[in-house]
Amino acid sequence: MASSLARGRRDAAARDIGRTVVGRPVSMLLIAAFCVTMLAAGVVQHLVALWASSDNADGGWSQPYDVFQLLPTGREIAEARRTRDLGSLLPSLREITEYEDALEEESVLDGAILPRAQYALARYLGLGNEQVYIGRDGELFYRADVDYVTGRGFLDPVQLSLRAASGASWEDPPAPDPRPALRSLHEALTARDIALVLLPVPVKPVVQNHGLVRAGRPAVAHSPSYDGFIASLVADGVHVVDATDSLLALDAPYLKTDTHWTPAAMELVAKETVDYLRDSVGLDPLPPVGHSRASTEVVSVGDVSGMLALLDSARLVKPERIEISPVTTADGEPWTPQRDARVLLLGDSFSNIYSLGAMGWGEGAGLAEQLSYALQEPVDRIALNDGGAHAARRSLSQELARGDDRLGNTRVVVYQFAVRELYSGDWRVYEMPTPVESGRNAADRGAAAPGVLVKAVVIARSSPPAPGSVPYPDCVIALHLTSVLPEGTGVAPDEAVAFVWGMRDSEWTRAASIDPGAAVRLRLTPWIDAEREFGSYSRRELEDEDTWFLDTYWGEIIR
Repeated sequence: MASSLARGRRDAAARDIGRTVVGRPVSMLLIAAFCVTMLAAGVVQHLVALWASSDNADGGWSQPYDVFQLLPTGREIAEARRTRDLGSLLPSLREITEYEDALEEESVLDGAILPRAQYALARYLGLGNEQVYIGRDGELFYRADVDYVTGRGFLDPVQLSLRAASGASWEDPPAPDPRPALRSLHEALTARDIALVLLPVPVKPVVQNHGLVRAGRPAVAHSPSYDGFIASLVADGVHVVDATDSLLALDAPYLKTDTHWTPAAMELVAKETVDYLRDSVGLDPLPPVGHSRASTEVVSVGDVSGMLALLDSARLVKPERIEISPVTTADGEPWTPQRDARVLLLGDSFSNIYSLGAMGWGEGAGLAEQLSYALQEPVDRIALNDGGAHAARRSLSQELARGDDRLGNTRVVVYQFAVRELYSGDWRVYEMPTPVESGRNAADRGAAAPGVLVKAVVIARSSPPAPGSVPYPDCVIALHLTSVLPEGTGVAPDEAVAFVWGMRDSEWTRAASIDPGAAVRLRLTPWIDAEREFGSYSRRELEDEDTWFLDTYWGEIIR
């Protein structure tokens, strides 16, 4: 019966449409239009590149011609013939991918057409893009947050397998299961008599999802794996502060055009966390240090609106007005983290949102500041935008491996991360050695003086994310330097790691395209002196863990 019905539909279509005949002139016109469309981007980019190179004082070719750098040199061809390894002459998948990403980033037509097309789609059809969903009343949602809610449970075996098989082929596969990493951290801290308190922060679609669902007050929408995950950690003796119910009790705990919580929601969770430290962890109060708070108004637009990549977002996205509460010390100075504090906060952008001024929502009023105010004692902080599943843990592990005992006075580690990381994060296990186990001592390391100017060769570079693929417009990348030669009377180690800007305002910097083997000139500042200013930005580290033992600097590339 079904086959007869299908056959009848095909016969009816054949009768109604008949045999379509395309004449030769029409065919040629369509082929020509297709070819012109395909070639237009390259021709326009070529002409713009030539125009730019004519005004370039260096007189060099511009980025489209970098494809020739992927071709082997005569010396490489001779070496491949000698070793009979002709496959080494082919460009790697990583090189090809980075070149294609660079082409897309610098495409003139892409920059001219896409923002205007996106504005029309968002303004008249309510459509976002591959990273942003537009809800009712202009509420903006980050796709990764929605995926956490709507996807398979993050501990579902199928999801774990898919995640383990994802990622770039030239990188180590991600570790999708968060439980081994968290249990390892718990055991390492327990061995040092330090309590671990997890603070998984719900993302917007979990509790403020009215912009995505039908009318009526929505229910909590955690991942199906969330409750079992929390129960398993508690059974292992891990302390957990689940802020879901507290946030659900607020009318609007999240910013309308941003992924992050409001100041009121953050302060509420900070107070709840301090109460837990007192009542359940047993952190006895110290004499109050006299921290105080003020009130400051901030007007800004959120990170999700920036991911829409509109030419003039103000025409579509209205700024929000909020009140933040910057914390000051007893002598009236702005709050700063203290390395000898009893409480160390490991966090991500939810900790930084009101601390890092570059995020657009003020400074001095973030989660660490509010914890310190509620505790009335100093707090230490390692918080990096992006990579909440591993970035802060890795940074702590690196410091311990170098001989800097960041945990020397710590009694409690509060580990804050956005719950989206449970679904899409990389939960690698990092060791937490003591300085004795690492065989290193911070005082044993030679270091360059601040501001020393050096010449060096880059032998490895980390890569920034594709612009618009993450909510953060700025990213720091790492350069592995060798043959470091100071200019003048300066002093510097022969080999080092330098962190530099890889992306600014959602645009790649010159450093993002540095090839291994390239010579660079930099001004170096010891990372310990620069960390307070640059340490909270999204950071892409080198994969080689041996570089963790090298001296680390902030680098400013000098042309």
